[in-house]
Amino acid sequence: MGQDLNELIKQKPFAIQGTFGIGMGNYFSSGIAPRARSFSYLFNGMPSLSVYGVNFPFSVVVSDQQRSFRQPFNQYGMSPRYKWITLHAGWRNIEFSPFTLSGINFLGGGVELNPGKLRFGLIYGRFNKAIEEEIQPLAFAQTPAYKRMGYSVKLGAGTEANHFDFILVKAKDDSTSLKTRPILSGISPAENVVVGIASRWTLFKRILLDLEASGSLYTRDLYADTIGSKGEFKKVNFLKGLMAINTSTQLLSAGQASIGYRGTGYSLKLQYRRVDPDYKSMGAYYFETDVENYTINGDVSILKNKIRLNGSLGFQHDNILKDKLATSNKNIGSLGISYNLIRFGIDLRYSNYGLTQSRGINPIIDTIRIARTNHNLSIVTRYGFGNASIPQSLVLTGNLQSLVDLNRKTAGQTETNSKTGNLSYQLALTKLAISFNAGFNYAVSDLLTMKSEIYGPTIGIDKQFLKGKALLNTALSYQQQKNNHIDAGNIFSGNVNGSYRISKRDALNLSLSYLKSNSPDNLTPTFDETRTNLNITHRF
Repeated sequence: MGQDLNELIKQKPFAIQGTFGIGMGNYFSSGIAPRARSFSYLFNGMPSLSVYGVNFPFSVVVSDQQRSFRQPFNQYGMSPRYKWITLHAGWRNIEFSPFTLSGINFLGGGVELNPGKLRFGLIYGRFNKAIEEEIQPLAFAQTPAYKRMGYSVKLGAGTEANHFDFILVKAKDDSTSLKTRPILSGISPAENVVVGIASRWTLFKRILLDLEASGSLYTRDLYADTIGSKGEFKKVNFLKGLMAINTSTQLLSAGQASIGYRGTGYSLKLQYRRVDPDYKSMGAYYFETDVENYTINGDVSILKNKIRLNGSLGFQHDNILKDKLATSNKNIGSLGISYNLIRFGIDLRYSNYGLTQSRGINPIIDTIRIARTNHNLSIVTRYGFGNASIPQSLVLTGNLQSLVDLNRKTAGQTETNSKTGNLSYQLALTKLAISFNAGFNYAVSDLLTMKSEIYGPTIGIDKQFLKGKALLNTALSYQQQKNNHIDAGNIFSGNVNGSYRISKRDALNLSLSYLKSNSPDNLTPTFDETRTNLNITHRF
């Protein structure tokens, strides 16, 4: 958490607050094996101790199924600020640039200094803790890891709108931090040095330029064979003074650039991104690698922002190094239009996602060539009417999705279509503190040999009592399913919920729910379930 020291001294030295709750529930079913206990209880508390505005939360749970006490601040850190100085201590995640230090959670400390146009940052800490490999690993066993220590430095000049930063990340695994070398997982101690730049320039208050680029020298296995003075690695011998270089060392790059223009009522942006296969940084968790893409985005507003149009078009491919059997090409486009008045509005959006394959090392066999296009069209229409005492509204939504296989040899097995629609109505009687809603849902999907339809109505009523201290609401729904136009069963459900605010700090909640599932055959059972719950909460 970040803390401004000027505000910190205004906080109370010590304070405690939180909530405690007691609850109990009943469950009954017929037609199926019980899916819950017939009676259950729960006591839970979430107290929080505050020291000069810094919170230390706790959690207590006692129920018929578990008992626990937790201190969920085991990974705790703070970043106090004073004018142009920011200190980091404890568990922190910092971003200097997308391809260097970007969100890794580390335990340590650091400082950022921004006097005038100087941009300086330094962090140091433990990036990974040592975790021994389990001899007989369980499903929930942690992935083994070597202890990893690292640091990062940022040095730059400028402001947020115009700056140039140089970033360095260096991290290394401690090969002696584990008693035995992991065998089952195949994890080896590694070392990494990343050098990158990040810059942003604003020109004429309308043109925005962004550039991030980095190179990563990554040794995947410190135990791998060393490199002699001759051979294919001779060109990188000069880097041996910077880190361990051996036959497992990779030198990879990543970068992205964009240029955008924002005018009055419109904008346009061009982007380019390229990441080498297997690019890694010990200062980040994950990258989408082996990818090169080009994207253009734009939007425009007309008629005093009543009409807005936005769209994007992108092209992406992998196999950057031309060493795969095939190259995957993706074409992604979208277009959105919205029209909004005071009482009426409509949103339309169309998106298209295409995936094709082209030749890599070997030619592609037509029977297995991937060539697909996914079309998606959605619409949201809303209309408000009535007056301040009785506001009403109608909302109609619809979605159409279609997967088209351009390969005639596989189209019969892969093509799908789905449609969904919903019509809802809302009514409020403000003087009586009553609101009413009703709706109808419809969904249909066409698969290889199955057409499935699900449809049905919903209805709900809310009512406030005692000047808002008490609230009662109920909802009913019915869903009918048909498969290939044959009855496949239906589900009816209903619930009633009530709440009462006893005082400013105490509240009572009661709920009752019922579900009835009817099946036309013996393969799926017909059953019903009833649940009740009572909860009392206290806030202090």
